[in-house]
Formats: sequence, structure tokens, C-alpha cells
Amino acid sequence: MRPFARRLLALFLALIGAALVTAGILAVTLGGARSLPVAAIVLLLFTGAALAAFFPLRNLGRRFDAIAASAETMIGGDLSARAPVDAHDDVASLARALNDLAKRSDTRLRELTAERDASEAVLSNLPQGLALITRDLRVAHANERFWALVGVDLSGLGLPARLSLARQPILEELVLDSITRKAPVTREVALYLEEKRDYEISVRPIAARNAWLLAIEDLRPEKALAALRREFVSNASHELKTPLTSIRGYAETLLAGGLEDLEHRARFVETIRAQAARLETLVEDLLELADLDRPDSPVELKDWDLSVIAREMGDTFQDAARRLGLVLEVIAPPGTHARVDRTKIELALRNLLDNAIKYTEAGTVTLLVERKPSAVRVTVADTGRGIAPEHVPRLFERFYRVDRGRSRTLGGTGLGLSIVKHSVLLHGGQVGVESTPRLGSVFWFEIPVDGPGAES
Repeated sequence: MRPFARRLLALFLALIGAALVTAGILAVTLGGARSLPVAAIVLLLFTGAALAAFFPLRNLGRRFDAIAASAETMIGGDLSARAPVDAHDDVASLARALNDLAKRSDTRLRELTAERDASEAVLSNLPQGLALITRDLRVAHANERFWALVGVDLSGLGLPARLSLARQPILEELVLDSITRKAPVTREVALYLEEKRDYEISVRPIAARNAWLLAIEDLRPEKALAALRREFVSNASHELKTPLTSIRGYAETLLAGGLEDLEHRARFVETIRAQAARLETLVEDLLELADLDRPDSPVELKDWDLSVIAREMGDTFQDAARRLGLVLEVIAPPGTHARVDRTKIELALRNLLDNAIKYTEAGTVTLLVERKPSAVRVTVADTGRGIAPEHVPRLFERFYRVDRGRSRTLGGTGLGLSIVKHSVLLHGGQVGVESTPRLGSVFWFEIPVDGPGAES
């Protein structure tokens, strides 16, 4: 029997005993000897009442003990525990109320845990390092990126930890500055770990927590992107300036008397036309690349037989290959289907075939379409001069040329392979190249049969 039941029964028996003693005293005092039968009757009545009440009280005590045990289990953290509900009285109502409270608490705790886990997942995957700093410069909470940026090993580190563990005095200086000013502070600084790196450090007061949010952002990606933009603008400006300078020069020559030069004026005009055509091609490629590079670039997917597309593109380039004494082979088994945007796949094939024919002096250009388990692989191989290994990693960059002078002579813009890459990436595919100097090159791309997002 549990403590509550024992106490309840002990109290009941004490009350019965007190009642019996009181009844006996009254009977003797008032009735003398004649009161003995009356006392006996009273004693029997109280004894019967005690026996009749003993078992219900014992059951009631056990029920209260069961409810108390369930409550203790819930307090211990197991909110799945439930108090027994075995009747329809007030005690059962108490048990149901306790169970309902446990159920609600468990649901809310699960929601809070899910929210915490989601917040932790977001914080852990942010590129910025974030830390919540107290007034005494302790780290109350921080994501893993923060500790990685300041070079502190998390193993064995308990929170809150001193910010000084980062061994970067500038962090403490900026937090103290924000505390003093009672305002946000942002500064670009250099932190020294294995090497010097530039970071943007910002500190913002969090009034509700009486704390300060310290954020560290690595500026290398931003600076790399800015350098890439500058390089692109520089390359584009140079590519645009070259034909414009040529057009202007020949136009000025014609205006300065070249129109009367019967022997050369036709060549002047032809040069202007060729440079204008080159300028038009460059602008078209830039616009094409800008469209492919847009985050919302439309991809109109349909089920196409890539062998048909390959043969049609091969037919388009047969005359160009024949004029240069090349053999253009198309190997494309019928029925090689995939969900693709035909216009963009044709754009990729056009650029690959155009490059292969331009840069192959003799031999064969082969266009091959083959089916893989969950993808289609398209290959354009040539027997040209090949590409040196140091150039291969950068071939798909914008405006990158292996031989700048020869590329311009052949009318290349330096954007063709970048267009190929972006056309394929929009399909969730990948591109690649293998090349051996003096033996030729093999450019390829693979796209998922079922379109972007399909496993390839």
C-alpha cells in the first residue's frame, strides 16, 4: 500500500477510534450499568461502519497514489505517461485533467523542439558566423561557422564561454564599442588565423535579451565576384572595342578619300561589313548568355528524340565541313529520347560543332549520341590540334581563349563554350572535355532523361 492510502486509512481508523471512545464514555456517564448494552450496540455499529468503509477508502487511496505516481513520472520528463482513468467520478475527472495537461504539454514541447531544431539547422548552414554575446563578453550561443571562422575547436567547450577564447581582440573591441554607443557597429577588418583574411564584422544590440549579436562574414566570395564582374566588363569592353575601332578606322579612311580609291574601296567596305557581322555575333552571344544565366530563364521541356536533333544539326554543318575538307560523322541511334528544351540543346550542339569544325585542320569531326542508365550523353570529338592541359580547366569560362589571335581570325567570340555550359546546366546536366595535344579533343555533356531534377 502506497503512502497516501496508508495515511488515509490511518486517519479513518483514528477517527473511528476517537468516536468509539467518546461513545463509550458518554454511555457509562449517562446510563451507568444499564448503558453497557447501549455501548455494545454503538461499538458494533461503529465497527460495522469501519469495516464497510475500509475497502472503498483503500481503493480510493490506491487511485490517488496511481495519479500521484503518474504526476511524478511527468515531472521527471516523461510526458507520455498517463494517469489511470477507471471510473466516472471526481477522481477520474482529476486524472483526465492531468492527462490532458500532459498531452498538451507534450505537443507544445514537440513544437518547440522542432522550432529549435529548425533554427539550429538554419544557423548551422548560414555562411556567416553568428554569436550571442552577453554584457560581460561571454558567448551565450553561437553557430559552428562562428567557431570555425575564429579558429576555436568546439570539442570540450562549454557555453557560456569567454569571447577572448577566439584570440581576436578586435571582436571584443567592436562589442564594447556597440555596448558603449548603444547602437549597431559595422567594420571591415582583417583576422589572422592560418593566413590574413578580410571579414565584415557587425555587432547589433538585442534589447529583449540584453545581449549583442556578433556577425562575421567572409568577404572573399564577394570580392571574388566583384573581380569576376570587373574581368567580364573588361573583356566585354575589349571585345566590343576591337571591331568598333576597325569599323571607325575604315569609315574614316573612306571619308578621307578612300571612296575614290577604286582598287581598295571594296576591300574597305568588306572589312567594315565583316567587323559589323563580328560585332553582331558578339552582341547576340552576350544576349544569349545573359538569358541563359537568368535565375528565371524559361526551360520548355518536351519529350524529344535527340538522335533526330543531332542528325538535323549535322546536316546543317555538312557543307561547312566539306568546304574545309573534313568528314562530319553523326552516330545517333534512333529512339534516344529525353525531356529537353530543344532550342537550348540545339544552341549547345551548334556551338560545339562550330568550334570543332573551325579548329580542325584535317580529319574527322564526330557527333555521338548514346543512352546511359538514366541520362543521355552527347559527344563531339575532333582530330584537331588538341588543347594543352593547363588550359582545360578554364575552357568553359566567358571570353577564355586558348589562342586569342586565331580565335578572332576565325570569328570566335570566346563565349561559345560558356553558352554550352549554361544550356546544359539548365537541364540539370554536366559538361566536360578531354583533350590530347596534337591528337584532338572530345567535348561532351550529359543530361537526365527525365529533365532537370532527375537523378543522373
